Amino acid sequence: MAELSLQDLSQVPKWRVFAGYDVRPGTSTGSGDDLVWSVSPDEWTVLGAKPDGDAVDLTHVRSMFRLTGDQSADLLNRVCAHDLSDGMFPTGASGRTLVAGIATELVRDDVHDAPSYLILPSRSFGRYLWDVIEDAGAEFRLR
Repeated sequence: MAELSLQDLSQVPKWRVFAGYDVRPGTSTGSGDDLVWSVSPDEWTVLGAKPDGDAVDLTHVRSMFRLTGDQSADLLNRVCAHDLSDGMFPTGASGRTLVAGIATELVRDDVHDAPSYLILPSRSFGRYLWDVIEDAGAEFRLR
């Protein structure tokens, strides 16, 4: 059983691009620091090095947390109404949703066969959302 953990990955470079990718809305491709996802037509978020062409740097605009562990969906379901079951939100899924009332991009990016979610709120709500997830995670022994 994978222990539940929360990491702050806000310093990982993040870019918004509007051309050049063939990733359908609601999906992602790649893994870890080399990940691309789409939550709307003709708009992609790219983690890692600056992509070729026009790109808007989101690194200081969006916080990013990784919640990993077998109970990560159970914890998120305490603060998010999105159906995070494997059938509805499998690894590679992405979307925009509300987490604790905050508009957030959410990407399922499993790590070593353990369920894992990238959570990307606006940076101005980052500390609040971190605290909410920590609080909700207390019953799950979040570390």
